[in-house]
Amino acid sequence: MVKSSTPIWVLLFSFMFGFEKPRVRLVAIIGLMVAGVILTVEGETKFDMIGFLLVLVAAIVSGLRWNLTQLLLQQDRLGMDNPIATLYHLSPIMFVTMMFLSLVFENPIDQFRESEHFDSIFHVLESFGLMAIGGFLALAMTLAELYLIKSTNTVTLSVAGISKEIVIITLSVIFFGDVLTPKNLLGLFVSILGIIWYNYYKLTKAKQVENAQYQMIPMHTSSKLED
Repeated sequence: MVKSSTPIWVLLFSFMFGFEKPRVRLVAIIGLMVAGVILTVEGETKFDMIGFLLVLVAAIVSGLRWNLTQLLLQQDRLGMDNPIATLYHLSPIMFVTMMFLSLVFENPIDQFRESEHFDSIFHVLESFGLMAIGGFLALAMTLAELYLIKSTNTVTLSVAGISKEIVIITLSVIFFGDVLTPKNLLGLFVSILGIIWYNYYKLTKAKQVENAQYQMIPMHTSSKLED
């Protein structure tokens, strides 16, 4: 449930970086969606303080990360205004960081030796094939996220993330037989209402900007030409 607070941190950092102006309606929309997601995934019975703090820090850092990404995408002078260029520069840093953490905490070499997924050539090819497919999908998703941030903003990305959570929950019910309680269904309904409200908010805001630009167009009066 703590992870569901990520859109709140995204919104707060958007206010701090000046990407969004503080508006009560926007805060209410994000709060409604977060409340819906919390109700949807509600059901945890065991609380662990260390886990809580780790997930909370991860949610805060996630909000900061996406806003810094938007900041990079807006810096034309750095040559990172293109999502592909941004990913090109950031990927090596992310790879080295994740590889270091994996070697320190997961000890992947010993796991490869003992894992049944790497005990034969067929299993090795199968495992690497599945990882390649997952890597390709992750790359496509990351590029889509960067293009979405470039075209809109991080708040819209967080709303899209909530939509993704709803799709995942729905698929888990359909394919894996997960059971949702009435409270979970209420949360699902509230989240959908929040998404609809956000889209209506963005549409209304876009129309207001369009009308303001139209009113700024100077009106030229026709004058008679004298011979």
